[in-house]
Amino acid sequence: MSDNQQARHVKTVLQLAGSGGAGVINQPPASDFQPQIVRSWERCLSKHKLNPGAVEKPILLTEKSLRDYRDPLDDFLFFAQSGMQKLYKMLSCVGYVLLLCDANGVAVDYLGNPKDEREHRDAGLCAGSVWLESLAGTCGVGTCLEERRAITVHREDHFSAAFIGLSCTAAPLYYPDGTLLGALDASLLYSPESKDSQAVALLLLNSHARLIENAYFVRKCRDAWLIRFNRMQAFAEVSTESIIAVNSDGFIVAANFTAILELTRQGGSSPIGRCLTDVFETRFEDVADYALNKATMVFPIRAINTGIQYFATFSAPESKRALRPDTRNSAETAPATPGHPESPLTLSNLATTDSRMNQNVRCARQVMNKGIPILLIGETGTGKEVFARALHDASDRASKPFVALNCASIPESLIESELFGYKPGAFTGAHIKGMRGKILQSDGGTLFLDEIGDMPLNLQTRMLRVLAEKEIVPLGSELPVKVNLNVVCATLRNLEVLVRKGQFREDLYFRLNGITIVLPPLREREDKAMLIRKVLAAESGGRDLAITDEAFQVLLRYSWPGNIRELRNVVRYAQAVNEGGAIGVEDLPLGNAGIPSPSLPAWAMDRACSRDTEHPHPIPARERTVMVDALTRQRWNLSKAAKELCISRPTLYKKMRQHAIVPPHKFDRKA
Repeated sequence: MSDNQQARHVKTVLQLAGSGGAGVINQPPASDFQPQIVRSWERCLSKHKLNPGAVEKPILLTEKSLRDYRDPLDDFLFFAQSGMQKLYKMLSCVGYVLLLCDANGVAVDYLGNPKDEREHRDAGLCAGSVWLESLAGTCGVGTCLEERRAITVHREDHFSAAFIGLSCTAAPLYYPDGTLLGALDASLLYSPESKDSQAVALLLLNSHARLIENAYFVRKCRDAWLIRFNRMQAFAEVSTESIIAVNSDGFIVAANFTAILELTRQGGSSPIGRCLTDVFETRFEDVADYALNKATMVFPIRAINTGIQYFATFSAPESKRALRPDTRNSAETAPATPGHPESPLTLSNLATTDSRMNQNVRCARQVMNKGIPILLIGETGTGKEVFARALHDASDRASKPFVALNCASIPESLIESELFGYKPGAFTGAHIKGMRGKILQSDGGTLFLDEIGDMPLNLQTRMLRVLAEKEIVPLGSELPVKVNLNVVCATLRNLEVLVRKGQFREDLYFRLNGITIVLPPLREREDKAMLIRKVLAAESGGRDLAITDEAFQVLLRYSWPGNIRELRNVVRYAQAVNEGGAIGVEDLPLGNAGIPSPSLPAWAMDRACSRDTEHPHPIPARERTVMVDALTRQRWNLSKAAKELCISRPTLYKKMRQHAIVPPHKFDRKA
């Protein structure tokens, strides 16, 4: 832009926004500046003290700083990248660049034409750029985050004269609990004069932001009862607009942003944390019945606050959908169709042709009804919870609940109430009706405690007493409650080492370790090829999913540090980006020309690393030992381990790949 254009822009901003709001009222009808744009200008002048005429370069973070913002979004990035790939195919021909930003305005991911990457970076359209309104002025991402709405900031809409050549369209993204996650942005370096040219981009961007958000919501809430509702009956089965998640106690634990908007009309409060019957004229028992027995039907439900009638579909948690009537008998006598997504994963299915898994299944069958506690050990993603569920379904307790609790995913301050429950008014913030803990919910069935090695020491003492006395005392109560308890535990940590370090009670360890079953990692499975085929079939709805021999060999050769969980994510990604036909190497999550992107899974990095000729000489074996010892001491905290080794974190990553060190490190066979 010329100096004259920038000078005119500065004058316009000061005229419309410098009068403390009068500019919004007095601007002429023909003005292209919408009220939200002028509001943003006013914030930039009065609140942020920015100068519209200042010529400043975009703020760019270092790669090390960027990782601190990207790492917390790792689980979200998989869904976001799939949606971004789909959207980019629609917009790339016009020259758009896509940015995924967190709630701090930091771009954690980027999609653009590699040929224009230098020009994009100079304009701040790259990973690591910061687009907070308080720093960059009025812009697509920053103003979208401030206004909490999809918005187009076109050319002269920008506050800073340095950015008036850009056209930016952004839509907000939300976590399942309704808090702001970030924004999805599509920007153009060069665009037509008219702002109307961005209308289609705004619609596409907003719809893909909701698709990404809803896919993430459904995945994160897969263990809850989901209610999808729509105002129009004809679209209720095919259009997912509003979603809420309900726990087994009948309380709403999550809601997407559309649902929150719908249910807070006329001054209503957020549905999250409220009882389902306080929000809709329906009973939780009916929702559960519909979800299990009439999942394909549409039912009318009415919001209590507004009286508006919606049309809803209901779906059960994954664990409930996997079960069938008379599970205890069918689990052993009626093998399911291999790979079919609706087939229950029984002990027979899990055995397959792998000798170690066959031995595991034989041991499990011998002890499952003998009251012997079982400890499952395996790397992340090896299917410890799947094995525990199959064990429960094949046992005499199959008709009773299977309740899972991840001891590492719940804050230490909440895990006690999650396990033992509490009476009404037991503490500040407690629900007025109290809560039944996981132990009582599993009465007569199976309680699965995942990541048991992360249970706080003070809670281990209470857990030991529960196992010994077979009774619990809920928080706020003085009377013990008898419970028929069967516990299956799992961990990826070496409990013997934790016992020696005083981080895990020895008496609890021996109480839980009646028999130890070690689940082999995917890379060591004798039936790896068959498992890959099963996952391909399961993720495609049971149909045969075509894949080229080259792509299949890539999947076979890869070491799979994330095991089956990572395999499922890779297959989902390949399906999302595949444009029809067989899945090829180009559909696997690799960067351009086979060079992995920093935000891609470790397996893509591993493949590219095999081509690396930077270090042609073998590395001393002693180096690997020193690295593993440091990582173990620092509990696999890479930043602390790098500091101890006096090397940078990127160097540590590179050396871990060279030495094939995968966190968590392989267990001692004697564990």
